[in-house]
Order: sequence, then C-alpha cells, then structure tokens
Amino acid sequence: MAKISVSKISQQQIRKLTGELVAGLTDSDRDEMAIPSYLHRNPLIPWLMWKRYETIAELAAFSGHENVLEFGCGVGLFLPTLTRTCKAVSAIDLFPHYAQKLCRENNLSVAFPMSLDHVDDDSLDLIIAADVLEHVEPLDACLEQFLKKLKPAGRIIVSGPTENFAYRVGRVLAGFGNKGDYHHTDIDRIDHQLTGFGARHLAIRKLPFSYLPALFKVIAFSKE
Repeated sequence: MAKISVSKISQQQIRKLTGELVAGLTDSDRDEMAIPSYLHRNPLIPWLMWKRYETIAELAAFSGHENVLEFGCGVGLFLPTLTRTCKAVSAIDLFPHYAQKLCRENNLSVAFPMSLDHVDDDSLDLIIAADVLEHVEPLDACLEQFLKKLKPAGRIIVSGPTENFAYRVGRVLAGFGNKGDYHHTDIDRIDHQLTGFGARHLAIRKLPFSYLPALFKVIAFSKE
C-alpha cells in the first residue's frame, strides 16, 4: 500500500487549540478525546497516538475521490490529512468545538453533521472510527448505521485498545491507571460485532509492533 504522510500538529499547537474551556466538556470527556495522551511528556505515548493515524492512512490507501466520514473526530487531528487526500470530508463528535476551531484556523473544508441521522444513506466511501467505538453504548445500533451510510463497496477502518494485560500495564505506567472506566468494550469485541453484521476483513494491524503483544489494533473492513 502507498505510504501516505500524516499532517501532524505539534504539542504546542494542540495545547493552544484545547486550552479554551468548552461548556459541558468534563475531564473525562477530554480523556476520551485523548488530549492528555497527545500532550504526554513521555514521547512514546504521543508517538503511539500518531502511529494509529499513520496506520489508518496506510490501510485507507486514499485515491483522492472518496467521500469520507470520521466518526468521533475528537480534537480533529486527522482532518488536515483527510482534507488533503479525500474529495469530501465530514466529521461527527459529541464535542466538535475544538475540531471546528482547527478547521476554521486552517481553512479546512469539513462538514459537521450533528449525528449519523444527518448523513445520507449509501453516501460514504469510507468511515473512520479511531479509538471511539469502545466508548459507544449501545454499539450495535451505531454499527448498523455505519453500514447503512456506506455505499455498497464502502469500507470501515476502526482502531481501539485491546484491554489485554499489556495494555492495562501500559495504562498504569503512563499514569492513567485510574482511568478507562469509560471503555465499554474492546477492539476484539468490536471486530466480532462488525463481522457479525456481515462486514469482511480487509486488513489487521497490531500496534505498536506486530511482534509484540498488541496494545491497539487497526482493522479495515469492507461492507460486502
């Protein structure tokens, strides 16, 4: 697959972008958006966060003609890459303020529908859900919506934590040992649910490295 460079944003820029208080946004919500991870003083943790997007970009193999939705875009850190490589980009998040601010400041053309209900059926070539589905409950209804919104040849790329022993140890070492109760599931169960709806595996990548116990997985699916 073609190597696609990811447009990275510095910690200083992220800190400036997310420094503004947003009504209703709690510390737990900021954790779910991975803001502390991108700003972590241990460089391996931000590296791993960006590695997920690099892997997603690799598996997506963008042609420049896709209509793409990032579901759970968080701060919007992948949107500069998507707008550079895709025909049309939309993004959904419970708290889209930071992502919208990033788009305004960088003149990025991104639509922000309020929910999946505001996305036309059979309209998307690709849905990206990076470390968000483990927060969604109930998940089945969301995944059924994904498949409705995709074109017949559409694809889904998801990433998420394994919640295995290595991941739990890593979370403690990173100082996040008292967090993670907002994870309702893990990437393997998400995988099982999507394949149960008929989605087909295209590729699976283990992170940080294929030869180590996986902390995260990135999985690409085809609707058919």
